[in-house]
Amino acid sequence: MSYELKVKNDSGLTLIELLIAMAIGLVVLGSIFSSFTSQKKAFALQEQVTDMEQNLRIPMDFITRDLRSTGYNPTEILVAGTSVGLIPGGTRSINITTNQLRILADLTGDGGTGDSGEEVDYSLDGTAYTDGFTYDIYRNGQPLVENVTALTFTYYDSAGNTIATPVTGSNLANIRLVQISLTARTTKEDANFTSGVNISGTTDDGTCRTRTLTARVRTRNIGLK
Repeated sequence: MSYELKVKNDSGLTLIELLIAMAIGLVVLGSIFSSFTSQKKAFALQEQVTDMEQNLRIPMDFITRDLRSTGYNPTEILVAGTSVGLIPGGTRSINITTNQLRILADLTGDGGTGDSGEEVDYSLDGTAYTDGFTYDIYRNGQPLVENVTALTFTYYDSAGNTIATPVTGSNLANIRLVQISLTARTTKEDANFTSGVNISGTTDDGTCRTRTLTARVRTRNIGLK
């Protein structure tokens, strides 16, 4: 008896088929990489936006809290001309202007404002760094946050009329409402955004995104007898 061994001839991929498979694979990998890159950029941008919004909330919380205490004076024996709580001038030359404010409150009720936290001032200052301008809000001469590009105070009397700045003399006692407006920017520029703050000297690489936060605080202690 004889046996005949038959071997099936299985053919592999041709060169053309291999090239087509590789091309499809490269297209798929390119799409995945492009999606990953876009998501990474979006995440980095959102992280900057979150930091920027935090840079707005922190000083706003500080300023509104201090303004609600301004003029607190249970003994009514503060230094003449300063008992209203908002005063011009001082050791750091902080005036009651559109971007500077000085606050007094006798929080301990001892008839003076020499205790901690009873005399507070705010101002905006820009300091140049290698990556552009980093703006700081200062509280009592110490930087509170960075990258805030605008700080504006607007003052109103009991009738809702705007009080001109710098506020001096009898107008200090007429303040009943203070509006605070803060504008912050992202740390870096966004190549796809060209209508914000420019820190590199050219808008070809985009500009920084910005946010503005506004709040109104009633000076509830000013005007009380």
